[in-house]
Amino acid sequence: MTEARQGRSRATARDVADLVPCSVATVSLVVNGKSAGRVKPAIEQQVWQAVRQLDYQVNRSASALARKTPSTVALVFPDPTDPFFSCVLDGVMSALGDEHTLNLVAPRKGDDYGPLTIRRALACDLAGLIVASPGPAILEDLAASCPVIVLEADGQYSDVTTINPDIESAARELAEHLVGLGHRRLAFAGSQRSTKTLHRREALRGALNQRGADLVLPDILIDRLSIDEARKAFTAQWGALDRSAVTALVCSDDVVAYGALASADVTGVDVPGRLSVAGMNNLPYSEVVSPRLTSVDLCARELGIRAVVALRADADRGSRPVSETVPSKLIVRRSTAAPA
Repeated sequence: MTEARQGRSRATARDVADLVPCSVATVSLVVNGKSAGRVKPAIEQQVWQAVRQLDYQVNRSASALARKTPSTVALVFPDPTDPFFSCVLDGVMSALGDEHTLNLVAPRKGDDYGPLTIRRALACDLAGLIVASPGPAILEDLAASCPVIVLEADGQYSDVTTINPDIESAARELAEHLVGLGHRRLAFAGSQRSTKTLHRREALRGALNQRGADLVLPDILIDRLSIDEARKAFTAQWGALDRSAVTALVCSDDVVAYGALASADVTGVDVPGRLSVAGMNNLPYSEVVSPRLTSVDLCARELGIRAVVALRADADRGSRPVSETVPSKLIVRRSTAAPA
């Protein structure tokens, strides 16, 4: 503990600056997310290390939602290009209304994010923090003085309120549908840098195994969630899937499934005659692609709405952490059929 901290109950920006050492202005730039091009990366890293060591808290407005005063809520999410999070955002905004400001925080690159992204969100005075699809242990060393809600936590956190899509039910519905059609050898496709991809794959594998079917390796993994990346990956892997007698493809996200459909159209793979394709999230475009995509609706908008409801409950009553599950629903369309 630094000399400046002795006799104090809370660390200050001066304490952090003394420990680095640097100026208080530098600490302010870093913790408020304004360091780009103004603070050297090595100094920024040292500031965050000092923040963790001293447990320096920037947030001062834990009860803002309860007081019904204008305030800020932050939403942290992995990938700003993922339409699933657009649906979550729509739910959050509709539930917040006009009395609160919403800050959107995403990592600078990559699908997953670490503690630094969370700290950037907490650098502002927040009435609440919503964290979507975090990786393992991201929140363990972070002490937030505002309500925190985690979406799609995959059982990782017990000390904050979590609201989760019912991935296990989604996997069971998909497995029952595809195995019921006669599929026994299936492939899986998803983003290789996404924590939620692994969760969805393992739930699907378990559900298929219980019904006498399995996923054929290797998975089709893409670096970035985009239709074009998925199209290229599927085109490159089609020969291997054909040799493995795969008759159905399950995608962790509808965006990946759109890429598979685009590739199948170009390469002449008959969907669903030769290959059934199914996705997860039931994005609005799944109703209009050709063939129309079978997908599990994970109720992303409802997740966003419930997150805000939970924030209000926490701020109003200081409620104990709870875990909620939002039911999923399989939407069967023309992209799946019995194997030829």
